[in-house]
Amino acid sequence: MVRMGMVIILGGVVASMVIAMYAFTLYQPTIIRVHEGEPVLIGPVEYAVTFDGTHDGSEEVRPENTFVQIRVSMLNRDTEDVGVTGGQFFIVDVDGTRHQPIYGNGTFSSEDLLVETLLPDRAVSRTTQFDIPFDDSASYQVLIRPAKDHATSDAAIVCLTNC
Repeated sequence: MVRMGMVIILGGVVASMVIAMYAFTLYQPTIIRVHEGEPVLIGPVEYAVTFDGTHDGSEEVRPENTFVQIRVSMLNRDTEDVGVTGGQFFIVDVDGTRHQPIYGNGTFSSEDLLVETLLPDRAVSRTTQFDIPFDDSASYQVLIRPAKDHATSDAAIVCLTNC
C-alpha cells in the first residue's frame, strides 16, 4: 500500500516537471541573429535594418554624443494591418548597454519612425536614431522586439557595424 502511494506521488512529480518543461520551452523567446541588411521575420513583419550614418541633429534637437541613424525597411506579411513603433528598436553598444531611440517626430526627416501602420503586403522604409557615444571601429547591434499585438515572443539581433 505504501509502495503504491509512493509511485503515485513520484508519478505526479514527474508529470508536473514534464508539463513545466513543456510550458517553459513553448514560451521561451527565440533570438534570431542576422547581419545588416538581411531580412528577418518577427511575428507578421519582415524587417531589414541598415546603418544610415551619423549626424549632429537639427537646430531644435542636439545629441549629447552622436546620433546614429538606422534605416528600417518593413514588410507586412499578414492579411491584416499591423502596427510598428520606434520603441521596438534598441541599439546595443560595445558594453552591452541598450539605448532607446530618439524620436524626431519629423524633426530630423519626414521618414522618422514613431508609429506606423503597415498595410498587408506593403513595404515601408523609415529611419530612427540613437544618441550614443559612437566609435567607428566598435561593434554595434540593433535589437528588434515584437510589438504587443504581434503574438510572438521572437526577437532579432542585427549586427550593424564591424561584425
